[in-house]
Amino acid sequence: MINELDQRALDFARALCKYSNKEEDFFGEFINRLKSSEALYREFVYYIEHQDFLCAMNIQGITIPDILVWQVDKFKSGIDEGRFELKYNPDAMLFAAFNTMYDVERDPDKYLENFRTVTGSDYEGKIKDH
Repeated sequence: MINELDQRALDFARALCKYSNKEEDFFGEFINRLKSSEALYREFVYYIEHQDFLCAMNIQGITIPDILVWQVDKFKSGIDEGRFELKYNPDAMLFAAFNTMYDVERDPDKYLENFRTVTGSDYEGKIKDH
């Protein structure tokens, strides 16, 4: 188990929270998540060192980049539907992907069906006129 987070991980986590416009309590919760999941911590440190994803943490075929792509797809759909502004925050998306992977690790069934069925992709009849 992880006893101490190294300073790079703390600094990067704090920066992600800051650039994601998250409050200090989000930082504390995120650090607690990293401390309690060795696999997530390894993924996070690998990302810091390589600016790439390790993908060793794989839950029923879902990796952190899969979550990130799913989020971006949903974001683009939200823009199409007028729910989001035209600007997105890549730091917030990265922060959310790591956070979501923690949730997936704890309760995979709650998330895996959404990842496989709820997409932002356009398809016939997706947006219904009211």
